Amino acid sequence: MVTPVKKVPIHLQSSQNRIIIKNGTVVNHDKEEQVDIYIEDGVIRMMGNHLIIPGGTRPIDACGKFVLPGGIDLNVHLQRPGYETQTIDDFYQGTKAALMGGTTMVVDMVVPGKEESLVEAFDKWRRWADDKVCCDYALKMALPRMDEETKQEMEELSSAEYGVNAFTCFMSGRNMMMNDPELIETLDTVSKIGGVAFVHAENGDVVEEGERKMIAAGITGPEGHAMAHPEEAEAEAVMRACVLANQVGCPLVLSSLTSSTASDIVKKRKSKGCVVAAEVTAASLACDGSNYWNKCWRHAAGFVTSPPLREGEEDSLLDAAVDGTVDVVSSHHAAYNTQQKALGKDNFMNIPNGITGVEERLLVLWQKGVQAGKMSKSRFVEVSSTTPAKLMNIYPQKGCIAVGSDADIVIWDPTATKTITKEEHLSKCDFNIFEGLEITGGPEYVIFKGRMVTDQGLFRPMTGYGQYHPLPPFAPYIYDKLKERKEAAIIQPVARSEEDMATVTMTNGDDNIPPPTPVEDEPKPANQHRSSVDLNSHPETPDFDATPRNSPSRSSIRVRAPPGGKSAGFW
Repeated sequence: MVTPVKKVPIHLQSSQNRIIIKNGTVVNHDKEEQVDIYIEDGVIRMMGNHLIIPGGTRPIDACGKFVLPGGIDLNVHLQRPGYETQTIDDFYQGTKAALMGGTTMVVDMVVPGKEESLVEAFDKWRRWADDKVCCDYALKMALPRMDEETKQEMEELSSAEYGVNAFTCFMSGRNMMMNDPELIETLDTVSKIGGVAFVHAENGDVVEEGERKMIAAGITGPEGHAMAHPEEAEAEAVMRACVLANQVGCPLVLSSLTSSTASDIVKKRKSKGCVVAAEVTAASLACDGSNYWNKCWRHAAGFVTSPPLREGEEDSLLDAAVDGTVDVVSSHHAAYNTQQKALGKDNFMNIPNGITGVEERLLVLWQKGVQAGKMSKSRFVEVSSTTPAKLMNIYPQKGCIAVGSDADIVIWDPTATKTITKEEHLSKCDFNIFEGLEITGGPEYVIFKGRMVTDQGLFRPMTGYGQYHPLPPFAPYIYDKLKERKEAAIIQPVARSEEDMATVTMTNGDDNIPPPTPVEDEPKPANQHRSSVDLNSHPETPDFDATPRNSPSRSSIRVRAPPGGKSAGFW
C-alpha cells in the first residue's frame, strides 16, 4: 500500500506565510544589529546570518532600512460614546489607520454607562471590536465609581477569562471625578489584583472653578477651555496622584502630560523611588497651545483635548521623553468631525474633547526625535513599543524583535518623505492637527502576524484579522520595582532596653508633670505706668479743687530749690 502524500494546507503553500528579511538593521530598545529575520506562521522563528530556510520563502531586501517592532498605542478611543455622540472612527477605521502608520496593537478604554456594570460594558466593547479590528487590541477599564461591587468586578476582570490589568481613574471631569478617599481605595484595590492604574491628573475643583469664571466672563470659545485648565491644576494633581499611589504601593501611569512642570514633578518622584510612568501624546510634541486662540473656530476646536496642549512646551516634553522622565508616547486618538465639534459652538464645555494621531504617532515621533537628532532609534522603539508592552505585561511576545516573538514588524525607510494632510489620512475625521507637517522617514513594509499589510505602497488590511489580547496581571516590569522598594523600606521598631527607657530626672528637681490646663496668674494692671492704687480714695485726702489757693492762677510754678541743688553753669 502506497502511503498517501500529505496535502499541505493552502495557507502554508503561500509565500506570504514565510518571509525572510535580509540586510536590514534590526533595532530593539537595547541594541542595533545587522541580522536576518525568518518569519513563519506569524512568529519570528530564526535570527542571524546565513540562515537555512525552506524553499518558497519570500525575501525582502531591507538594505539601508531599519527593522523595528510594531508600535503599541496605549491610549486610543474608538467608537466611544459621549457628548451625545461617539467618536467618528470605529474599530475598523481606527485600527486600519493604526496599521498604516506602523502601529500593530492598540489599547482602547471601556467606559461604563450609567447603571451599567463593568463586566457588561466590557462585553459590549468586545462585541463592537472583535469583528472589525484590523490589528490586535486590548482593553483597559475606566472606573466612574468605587464601591464593594466595583471591587469584585475589578477582580473578576483581572482573571484570565477577561484579561484586563489596567484601570483608569479621573481626578477631574463631570460624572467621573474621584475624591482622595475614593482614589486611595481604588489604587489600593488595583495593587492587590496586580493591575496598573492610569490616572487622568487634573485638579477637578480648580477646573470647575475656571470653567465657571470663563462662562461668567462671556468666554465661550475654545480658548476658554485652555484657560479653564491651567498648568497648576495639572501639576498639583500629578503630585497628589504620585503621593497617593506611593503610599498604597500601586504602580501608576500618568496619562497625557502636557507641561514641563508636571514632567519635572515626575522626574523628582522617580528619584525618590516612586514607581510611576509618564505618558505624553504625539500632539504635545508637535502642536502648540496657541492654536486655541486661532480666529477660525473650527481650527481652534480641533485641538480641544484634556489636559489642553500648552504653549511653548513641545521641546521640553520631547527632552523628557529622551532622558527617560517620560516613558511612553501615545496618540490619545479620539476623532470628532466638524459637525460633532460644533455641538459646543456656544459653550466650550460642550466641545467633544479629542484629537487625531493613531496613524501619525510614529511619524511625528520620528520626525521630532530621531530625524532632528535628539532621540536615538533605540529610544524611539522603547517609548513607542517596548515600554508599552512591558507595562501591559505582554513583553517579549510583543514590543521587541526576538526569536519566539510575534511577527509584528515595521521596515522603516529613513529617506521616505511625506506631508501630513487630512485628505490622505485614513481617519474619517475631516481635520488633522498635524496638517502640513513634513515628515522624513516612514514605514515601507508593515508585517502583522507574519502577513504583509503594507507592501511598497500597497495597503491591504483585513477586517477582523486582529484579535483581542488578554493582559496578565502583575507585570514584572513594575511589580519587581515595587518589591525592591518595599524591601528597601522595611519598617522596624528601635530596640530599647530598660535602662534606655528609664525616666530622666529633670535638672531643676521638679519631677511633677505640668497639668493639661495652665494655671492662670493674678490679673495685672493693663498699664504698668499707672498705679493700681487710687490716691483719691483715701478718707483724709482733701479735694484739690476745694482747697483755697492764695497765689494767683498761673500756668507754671517756679522751683527755687530744686532737688540736687542749683545748676553751676550752662549745660
